Amino acid sequence: MSDADDFFFPNKTLEVVNGKTTAWLPISSRWTSTVACSTQVYAQRAGLGGNLIAFDPLFAESIVPTAIPCLPTEVTSSLRQSDRDTATTTLLGPTFVCPGAYSAVQTLLISSSTQHVFCCPSEYGLNVPVTGKDSFPSQCTSLLTNGETLAYQSTTPSGPWGSQTTTVQLTTGPSVVSGMHVNGFNVVTAAPVAESSTGIASTTSSSVVNPGETSSSSAATIVAVEDNSLSGGAKAGVGIGVVLGILAFATGAWLVWRRTRRKSDEEHLVEREVENPKGPQEMDVPQQRYEMSAFRSSMVKKGREVYEMSGN
Repeated sequence: MSDADDFFFPNKTLEVVNGKTTAWLPISSRWTSTVACSTQVYAQRAGLGGNLIAFDPLFAESIVPTAIPCLPTEVTSSLRQSDRDTATTTLLGPTFVCPGAYSAVQTLLISSSTQHVFCCPSEYGLNVPVTGKDSFPSQCTSLLTNGETLAYQSTTPSGPWGSQTTTVQLTTGPSVVSGMHVNGFNVVTAAPVAESSTGIASTTSSSVVNPGETSSSSAATIVAVEDNSLSGGAKAGVGIGVVLGILAFATGAWLVWRRTRRKSDEEHLVEREVENPKGPQEMDVPQQRYEMSAFRSSMVKKGREVYEMSGN
């Protein structure tokens, strides 16, 4: 594979925040794998430690040219590009699922919107999560049993690669096979992207992984830790997306509440007018009763004489 081929991904995007560039390579569907992939094992040269390594994405390129590819080209590209371009951080995401023949062994919660998913070959267990660009794949391991027969590729410092078959002795030979890990990111919210692979400014929208596509990852451990593999620029982009999302939601909720409150006040006003219709009302005039005795006494005090008429 040529160097130029690494960059031809239609969904590749570049995110530039505070002068730092992050190249995103999404993997939205499971890569179909075959049983033959589990047999792609080789032993490092003696000068490199002689460790047994499986599922190396560069196996066909460096060891057996006729070997079938067992991992997405995005994985190979992320490894090769990171070695060439130290100014750009290449990450798998912002939508990511484990490839076929792989399972999620752990998920780190970087923030409320970002997950770092760690994947190992299905027959391998988690040794230690690799959050950076390590030179040795120490994340996924498989223990060999005493007397187990293993076929693998090996070579001498000056000779070509060739197939070897050995019966493993735990006391004298290798006891562990290290499987190449594949790790990526899932970003729930939209992250602003300053420049795309075509040079046009765009926004990368991402979503939660489809549970149907990641059924094998249900047993993965989810923990919240500080993860340094995500660049400061990528973290800042994720944070900006979260803040804008919260502000948009709050503004929409306030407008709905205001419209509902105004409508409710108008309905209550109509109800009050129906219950108390305006119209002519009778005025209560206070009435005062006068006793004749009081009137007569008043006339006597003023010196007036009152005459009563006889009933005859």
